Amino acid sequence: MTGDSVARRAALSWARRRDPTPQRLWPLLRSRGLEALLEAPEDALAEWLGSRERARALRRSVDDADAEHWAAEIERRGVRVITAFDPEYPRLLLEIADPPFALHASGSLDRLRLPAVSVVGSREATRYGRDVARRLGGELSAAGVAVVSGFARGVDAAAHEAALEGPGGTIAVLGCGIDVDYPREHRRLRERVAAAGGLFLSEHPPGEEPRPQNFPIRNRIIAGLASGVVVVEASRRSGSLITARLAADFGRDVFAVPGSIFSETSSGAHALLRDGAIVCTGVEDVLTELFPAIGGLGGIDRGAVAHGDVAALRSADVAALRELSAEARRLLETIARDEPVSADELSRSLDLPAAAVLAGLFELEGAGLAVAVEGGRYGIRRP
Repeated sequence: MTGDSVARRAALSWARRRDPTPQRLWPLLRSRGLEALLEAPEDALAEWLGSRERARALRRSVDDADAEHWAAEIERRGVRVITAFDPEYPRLLLEIADPPFALHASGSLDRLRLPAVSVVGSREATRYGRDVARRLGGELSAAGVAVVSGFARGVDAAAHEAALEGPGGTIAVLGCGIDVDYPREHRRLRERVAAAGGLFLSEHPPGEEPRPQNFPIRNRIIAGLASGVVVVEASRRSGSLITARLAADFGRDVFAVPGSIFSETSSGAHALLRDGAIVCTGVEDVLTELFPAIGGLGGIDRGAVAHGDVAALRSADVAALRELSAEARRLLETIARDEPVSADELSRSLDLPAAAVLAGLFELEGAGLAVAVEGGRYGIRRP
């Protein structure tokens, strides 16, 4: 078995058995590495993990064929099982202290390649809260940003629904098995998300019913998937404040929408503002803060990009070019012209899905190789 396949099998075993937990094991994985843990003396491993049985289970995990059979059976039902060691696993989520060892996914995994913002709030949202969530969800998605939320009533549902209309789409993070119909009144919304190419994610295996303790744990995924979290409406005891606190702990930006001083459903959002959250009065506040323009680079030769000839690039650009995905390289070749081009034009000319184009453009911006200009068009960075 290769190193990657060993790590995947181990992660499947940990996810299936749920012991050791991510909170216990990730500090050791990051400080020592899986190979060193497997080679450590049992006494030392038992001390690090808190029990001899955990130490033995960790050693057995790389040979746990039952875990692979378990994952294969889930995938036969149309649900992807993505471990933290697989290339599809979301990069931002890996940055948090205790990412899930495995995610169960249904829908378009392209959503995980897009820039993402979480929009959360009260289940008992007022009409004002639902209207704000719809506007933010729709405008973020229209800008090519995936809208992440928890598929709950109120603010979550409004944000998911509005995001379906744009190319960013939506990611719903569940506190139950991915095949569990919860909440039941969202059956139609679930169908619409699936039909629009959205994505459902859950740390919990198929068939697991929702439990109260699942939702605070689920919130760390909502916070970890996104560059920032927007709290639309929340009382002082709202679970959305847990998501906001986790986002701040992860180094993400936290935004809060001001509401009526007479409304209890806005009291939690106002507390966040008092404690330093960024005021959100519209999508521009979020986009400007999270995805600002990146400093310019010199011109790039289009033919050099097309043929992978990095010699024509400045030395500062070479590493960035070599790290590009195939889609981003194709986009870079196309936009290396005099006239800026829109994402829609790129999608048509290259016959690529809108989500793939937006993901590639975000990749190019992050690498400092492209820039968004006036009118939602993209061009090469110039001095």
